Amino acid sequence: MNNAEKIDKLASIAYFIQIERTGSLDEFAKKCEMKKDQLTDYIDILRQFTGREDAKICYSRSKKTYYFDPPGKITDFRFKPFT
Repeated sequence: MNNAEKIDKLASIAYFIQIERTGSLDEFAKKCEMKKDQLTDYIDILRQFTGREDAKICYSRSKKTYYFDPPGKITDFRFKPFT
């Protein structure tokens, strides 16, 4: 996978997190067409990125989804909180 494909994959993962429609890690991995350990690596990359932008990626067991805290999105690889 080249860098452009990796960036596209990160953007796709971030989008599912933004709209809070990931499901469990197993379900999310299937949506992203990757193995769970690969997805975990990508989520960790996003966590490092959003951590520098004062946001967190969390998982809600009750909603069964990953989400940004505070709610927001990544655009141009910058996290922007919703206002």
